Amino acid sequence: YIRISFKNRKKPYRSSIYTIMSKEEQIIRVLITGAAGQVAYSLAGLIACGMAFGPKQPLILNLLDLPEKTGAMEGLRMELIDSACPLLRDVIATSDPVVAFQDISYAFLLGGERRRQIDMKRYDLIASNARIFKDQGLCLDAFARKDCKVVVLTEPSNTMCYICAEYAPSIPRENFTANARLDYNRAVGQIASKLKVSTANIRNMIIWGNHSDSMHPDCSVASVVINNKSQRVSEILGEEMIYFRTQLSESIVKRGNEIITARGLSSGWSAAKAVCDQMRDWITGTPQGIMVPMTVVSDGSYGTPKEIFFTFPVEIQRGRWSIVRGIKMDEVSRSKIDSSGKELMQEKMAAVAEIGEGNA
Repeated sequence: YIRISFKNRKKPYRSSIYTIMSKEEQIIRVLITGAAGQVAYSLAGLIACGMAFGPKQPLILNLLDLPEKTGAMEGLRMELIDSACPLLRDVIATSDPVVAFQDISYAFLLGGERRRQIDMKRYDLIASNARIFKDQGLCLDAFARKDCKVVVLTEPSNTMCYICAEYAPSIPRENFTANARLDYNRAVGQIASKLKVSTANIRNMIIWGNHSDSMHPDCSVASVVINNKSQRVSEILGEEMIYFRTQLSESIVKRGNEIITARGLSSGWSAAKAVCDQMRDWITGTPQGIMVPMTVVSDGSYGTPKEIFFTFPVEIQRGRWSIVRGIKMDEVSRSKIDSSGKELMQEKMAAVAEIGEGNA
């Protein structure tokens, strides 16, 4: 997918909207790989409109995909121009990773094989994507800023995030994450629908583990604000809570397959919006007492294997996340977390074997 080459590089497509930058403007350079795909189509527009980095942050958007996808990228570039987004200072569409990764401050890594069928196995995706993310890690290491923040969406996202971080050792591992916000948003949406409140009133929903069937959506400490009063969801539902918790978990795990069945494609717009939500919180931080899920490198918290990328509840201050400690869990949660940890270790070993090198 990406091979670094300094020879015979084609000139990238550039937009005609480039403007002279004042010294006061702190313009960031943002990369989207897999830019010809359906998620990127939504994500690029949301970023250009300020959904990820705020309504005052000017940016240059780099789009990267395969040479045969140049036409689709050019179409996206033209649509971005036609949208007249004031924050957008330039759009560069290219199939050259050297151009795409150069001096970027943020990377949304969508490039790779995506799940298109319900019966497509996770290990088929590992075989397809492990080398791609090794190459993207090498590109980040060689060309990106050393404070670059990276979000991985390509499945299996936790394991691809691990591979990418492993091959970009000059960038701190704390700067790598996979997107857990889609599962969180799905859960919050269903809780809000059940309680007939706005999603803005739901707080502290937890997602644990891998973005897979072993994922554990945990609403045991989730709360809802009704009439300016915060209550636990469990208090409102009472005896119904046990059934609802099981139903919610099954629903979130199956949601991706349901969307594929309905649309013939995996999640698009909702995935893009979730990525923006996660990046916005990563940059601006979370309010006191509010936690959000984030897939980050494990330090062994809650008995998880170290070094894998695992979804934990986190608090974020000044661009730095920290895992929330001391959350009590029952036997169901403990079992689910252990299962996800074992699954991620197996995926890691499979990805390392696929790359065929001992330093991953």
